[in-house]
Amino acid sequence: MEQSLHQPNPLMQLLPLVLIMVPMIFVINRLAKEKGKNVTLWTILACIPFVNMIILPYIVGTPSKIQEDKINKIIKLLNKRDQV
Repeated sequence: MEQSLHQPNPLMQLLPLVLIMVPMIFVINRLAKEKGKNVTLWTILACIPFVNMIILPYIVGTPSKIQEDKINKIIKLLNKRDQV
């Protein structure tokens, strides 16, 4: 009987995980928007514990699709200018 008084609260054990997970969801969501990725997919993946710890370095390291498109447009314009 006395031992049940010293049992940790399961909700309090989840608190550190939630405190780490919530900011990661917002960070991954913002990075997905900035990099031109599927925001809904990446946000859902960020809500899965431990998966978000794997996808965060991945999405940080991926190149930005938006920036690549801008650079490709600049290169095409420069090539057209050189041909004229």
